[in-house]
Amino acid sequence: MRNNNLNPIFLIANSSWYLSHYRKLLLKELNYNKNYRLITISPIDSYTKEISKFSLNIPWRISRSGNKNIFLLFISLLRLILIFRTMKPKLVHSHTLKTNFLTSLVAFFFSTPCIISFAGLGQISNSKGLKRFILLMIIKIMIFLSLRELKGNCIIKNYKRCSFIFQNKKDMNFIKNVINIPNKNTNLIFGSGVPDNYINENKKNNWIYSEKHYSSNSNEIKLDFIYLSRLLKSKGILTFIQLANHYEFHNYSIYGVVDPSSSDSLNKQDINNFKLRNNNLHFHGLKKNPLLNQNYRYPILLVPSIYGEGLPRGIIEAMALHIPVISSQNASCDLFDESLIYISKENSINSYKNCISEVIKDFNSGKIKTKLKKGNEFVKKDLLESQVVKKTISIYQEMENINRNV
Repeated sequence: MRNNNLNPIFLIANSSWYLSHYRKLLLKELNYNKNYRLITISPIDSYTKEISKFSLNIPWRISRSGNKNIFLLFISLLRLILIFRTMKPKLVHSHTLKTNFLTSLVAFFFSTPCIISFAGLGQISNSKGLKRFILLMIIKIMIFLSLRELKGNCIIKNYKRCSFIFQNKKDMNFIKNVINIPNKNTNLIFGSGVPDNYINENKKNNWIYSEKHYSSNSNEIKLDFIYLSRLLKSKGILTFIQLANHYEFHNYSIYGVVDPSSSDSLNKQDINNFKLRNNNLHFHGLKKNPLLNQNYRYPILLVPSIYGEGLPRGIIEAMALHIPVISSQNASCDLFDESLIYISKENSINSYKNCISEVIKDFNSGKIKTKLKKGNEFVKKDLLESQVVKKTISIYQEMENINRNV
């Protein structure tokens, strides 16, 4: 039986969807562990009910957009201060940049042990000038405060109080170049992991099971190109749509929604216009586990993103299901190489067309089976959600042990 007198552990994010989609197994494991009293802090959305099955959820208003309204940001900060003051958490785990920044301020004020997860650098990758300068300053302040605490009127160093989780080495090295972080305070955990049932599911597609080969110059083989992400230009949605114009014989399925909080997003009118011009383009909206729940004969996942990705889960979902992946160099996150996926050398239509030709070529030679099986084994070894959760909880335990007698 759980001891309700335990100081809680907080999981904080800028949407309940994020916690449900990327941290559901972690929520379950913490909920079942009698040594933890779990509280989630996130805005109310359609996924709040789902995460409330495993935690007490405290609503929190915070904009996901690049909103410059200082007053609204202050209200979010004040609300978080009141939650910390009332609930007195023993440990806090925060996700996404704006949430991380506000959490670092409040955790510093209360000297609360915290874990900061960098789920990709997002806007920093594409921002320039003053905006980039401000974002880098936010990161510097966040890390500076996270490695210190307030004692009376003095700010003192306390490297035991905070730990940082990065989803890829590229981001980790970038942040370390912005501000020094001791190695003992950094952890590398590749993404949020793919649910174990992706590996256990006996999904069949013709890339891995068919013995029939096709000419790379013919239209005998009808491909199903798939896009899994928010409909952001920086995530490559326009590149995906342009490819639909070049290969009209094939099908193009888009699983993702408009992001009204981002000026980089398509809008509903854009979608209607693209539908009118492209009969082979299908907008499915947000669907649960589309790669797992759909049956495509020749699926190819396209990830033409130049966004600051942490680790696109769609890539590892596809690898787990023996689906070929064509990715931008950026989205490969320096983790996946060409022995596992197909990587576009440039951010151009011709470069992606070359990758598509390479997929067909490897299918005809039989090489594609070797690549897809190697990708599946790679996921089994390092990228299962259960493995990510185990590593994350071990960081919690380590942080608790370090701070127990401090």
